[in-house]
Amino acid sequence: MNASTSTEARGSCHCGSVQFVARFPSRFCSHCHCESCRRAHSAAFVTWIGFKSDQVDVVAGAEHLARHESSPRTFRSFCAKCGTKVMFASDRWPDETHIALAAMTTPVDREPANHYCYDEHVAWIPWPETAPS
Repeated sequence: MNASTSTEARGSCHCGSVQFVARFPSRFCSHCHCESCRRAHSAAFVTWIGFKSDQVDVVAGAEHLARHESSPRTFRSFCAKCGTKVMFASDRWPDETHIALAAMTTPVDREPANHYCYDEHVAWIPWPETAPS
């Protein structure tokens, strides 16, 4: 992954109906292994890039962006047309919007730096003997 030299990154859902822009700097980029993320995305883990909420704008398809409360005061946003989960917001991290890195269509300003909730990782991926940082 090449870090962007731009001031922003763009992203979209799978069908392209929902499009968004996130302005740098991002706050973090991390792999999340929690059961909730894994189940919501049907994946072994989800890689998130986090921004202050006022740095993220939906620039097309806002009418197709739906959300559900996946746990108390935690919301996952997705395209109502194709089902792609693209964003996450929670009272646990107020004023932040986390974007699924795989939904970004242009380079971001950092690479994933750590593993969150690694103690919940799936057993069917051969991870190194020591937990990643």
